[in-house]
Amino acid sequence: MTVLHYMVIWIGTFVILVSFVLSLLLNKKFRIRNYMKGFYILPLIALLLSVNTIFNILFHAYNNKHFFLLQYSLSILDLIFWRVFFVNLFTNIKDVNKVKLFFLIVLILTSILFFLNDWGNPNFQAISIFNFCKTLFCILYFYKLFKDIPEKNITLEPSFWIVTGLFFYSGLSIPFYSLHNYIKSNTPLFISTNIFAISNMLIIIMHLFFIKAYLCTTRLHRAS
Repeated sequence: MTVLHYMVIWIGTFVILVSFVLSLLLNKKFRIRNYMKGFYILPLIALLLSVNTIFNILFHAYNNKHFFLLQYSLSILDLIFWRVFFVNLFTNIKDVNKVKLFFLIVLILTSILFFLNDWGNPNFQAISIFNFCKTLFCILYFYKLFKDIPEKNITLEPSFWIVTGLFFYSGLSIPFYSLHNYIKSNTPLFISTNIFAISNMLIIIMHLFFIKAYLCTTRLHRAS
């Protein structure tokens, strides 16, 4: 691993920890929107993914098979969280059914990919499909948002910053994960290793968007 990789892991873990603590405090101290209830579960999952990476890469706590199995299981929990989040966010039953359908198709497809893949190796194609599904959720949200002219300032809405952060990460990360094997085989080692460190920076930026959403929540509470 490169120096950049180590920096991203430790900085990312710290930012995710801050995101988790702030989200937990919001749930305890404020009356929040329904879709925000239990939001601390998302940064908790991300924190577990990060800690799993640290234990495996830095301390070699267990073999690759167990490491990737845990990573995949946590990634499924992450997708389940977003499925619940968008179901609670949308009010139209047709939109809710679209979210459920996207989720079901992706879950079946990635499960097949995972079991066909060597469990001792990363399955970046499955992760790219997860992120594609989350990108579809976001596109559906933005389509509904801009189809109906919003009566309120959308930049004050926590959901806008949460979905924007998710869209930023999931949309931009798809090429990195889906083309992983090609990039690894056709670019110099220095470039291929660092480019995936850069892709992991997108996760840090996503959680910074979440922190912005937490701040919007506190402002809304004070204004009410």
